[in-house]
Amino acid sequence: MKLSLYETGAWRRMFAALLLLAASLQMLQADPTVVQELTLVPGWNAVHVDVQPEVPAIEALVVGLDVDSIWTYSDTTGSPEFVQDVTEEGLQRAGWFSWVSTNRVEAFQNDLLRLQANRAYLIRLNAATNQVLRITGRPSSRSRSWTPDTLNLRGLPVDPGLPPTFLSFFRASAAHFSPGQGLVPIYRLGTNGVWAGVQPSDLVESGKAYWIHCRGGSDYLAPVAAKPFASDSLEFGTIGTELEFELANLDSSTRTLEIRDLRNPGTNALSIAVVTETGGPAWIPLPALWTRTLPGRTSSRERIAIRRQDMAADTYETVLEVVDGQGVRLLIPLVADRELSSTGSSSGGLAKSIGSRIASGLWLGLASINAVSEAHSGPLATNVSTGFTLELETNATTGIVVTNRVPNSVVRTAPSMAPTPTASEFNLPVILHVDATGTVRLLKEVIEMWRDGTTTNTPDGTTVVVVPGREVLVTDETKITGLTGVLSRDGTPVGRRHSTAGFDFAENELPMAGSLAPGGTVSTTNTLSETFARNPFKHRYHPAHRRGLTIRRVLQLQVDPASTNSPPGYGESLLVGTYRETVTGLHKTNIVASGPFRLTRVSTTAVLNQ
Repeated sequence: MKLSLYETGAWRRMFAALLLLAASLQMLQADPTVVQELTLVPGWNAVHVDVQPEVPAIEALVVGLDVDSIWTYSDTTGSPEFVQDVTEEGLQRAGWFSWVSTNRVEAFQNDLLRLQANRAYLIRLNAATNQVLRITGRPSSRSRSWTPDTLNLRGLPVDPGLPPTFLSFFRASAAHFSPGQGLVPIYRLGTNGVWAGVQPSDLVESGKAYWIHCRGGSDYLAPVAAKPFASDSLEFGTIGTELEFELANLDSSTRTLEIRDLRNPGTNALSIAVVTETGGPAWIPLPALWTRTLPGRTSSRERIAIRRQDMAADTYETVLEVVDGQGVRLLIPLVADRELSSTGSSSGGLAKSIGSRIASGLWLGLASINAVSEAHSGPLATNVSTGFTLELETNATTGIVVTNRVPNSVVRTAPSMAPTPTASEFNLPVILHVDATGTVRLLKEVIEMWRDGTTTNTPDGTTVVVVPGREVLVTDETKITGLTGVLSRDGTPVGRRHSTAGFDFAENELPMAGSLAPGGTVSTTNTLSETFARNPFKHRYHPAHRRGLTIRRVLQLQVDPASTNSPPGYGESLLVGTYRETVTGLHKTNIVASGPFRLTRVSTTAVLNQ
């Protein structure tokens, strides 16, 4: 007789090894966790694990409990044959994996070694009284697709303090309920080990597993949904400030969703975007209870942000609870980290106040020049014979420059050098780099590249990382050798180049004095000498212009201080303020330009060309 893959001993041994490897990797992770309690009754229990256990090994989870065996079905092989009476003999077939207590002879055949999130299990308890299986782990908001046109062994995300009926829970799913056919067949496991059908008015129990039929394909999870767009969790990392998640109401009636930070309900470091009376967005600290009302069959896109200046530790871990007051409870894990310095220590060692904190790395942005001083608004020349002085004046309405003849007898005050508004903005790209000491450099060009890490083999043949791979910011193109790109173009890794034509100096880096932090100011002088090769007033072939004009540009960026109205991440990933530039050498009076700037940190690499 030909055995299937699932029935061969080789498959069982390989599957066990993979489970052990995954279990060891899982234990290395530090995650936001909750505790799920499953009450086990004597005999057979059908349970659903909602969290990914911190310690997934079954032997560790059932310590102190009189558990005889645990079974789960691998639905990759299709739907199992539904058997009304649960027996171990009925489960011993292809597709079922099992764990039996180590005091049983069959324990050497165990091919189920750990518990996983979003899976249903059949657990047989030997004890004569109820026992509680407590599982500490990370919740998962990921939904599983239903196997169409058959029974599925599933649990449902319900509020244990407010259980819904099966009808109210599945009324919004066409695959589980229709007005003509009613509710699909659903079975629950009785204490006698026999599956029995439920009534539409019966209550759904949290942590229980049911055989649920599905008409056609479906990915239905609950009448409401709360899920991040990128994954099954909100992961800010060390530099991310804002993430989005979706709230959806699949039911036809209006539902009000309540969102809570379970770990830090009143003192969290989170902000939520809300719509103001004027229609624009505004950030507010996440309240202990935040609500969002959704009409039937609508959804909303929510924005949430981390305030690292309010983090009490280097890592902020929590779980967001979403309930609808009608029996649904969804959990979303959330993690944010403080950036580590080049020495491996947390930048949290700096002052907690964001106003004194300097975020190293690469900053990109624009200065929007919207005001320039009018150097020619004063007297230009006096005609002695006519007794008139010529002046240039800009019409504020039309923007047209006209010449006025003013009698010499009229006394004019010296023109003010304060910038005046321009008819339109000029966007000046700005590239700044801040190293680990806080030194700021103005860059003309920088290329994001990647340096591969190095590995070695231990005596037992295990490959270990000696130096991890890292991003490299290159301003000296002679140092690109040995680097690879950070982007893929037609299958080839290439670098990401950032450049600006608004500044020019001999080297690619121009040091700046001051502090690029909220409330700080940085400044420098960009000098183009009369012999500078790219001086715009120097022409190689014109005899009168073999030497150019000496032009000095005094550049200043004044950063706005942090305030209660600052957006989340201000100082960490975003800076705004006022750009001011004073140009000498072009006119007998200085030319002053100014406008707002906005900078975004795109890299935390604190060293150039390494």
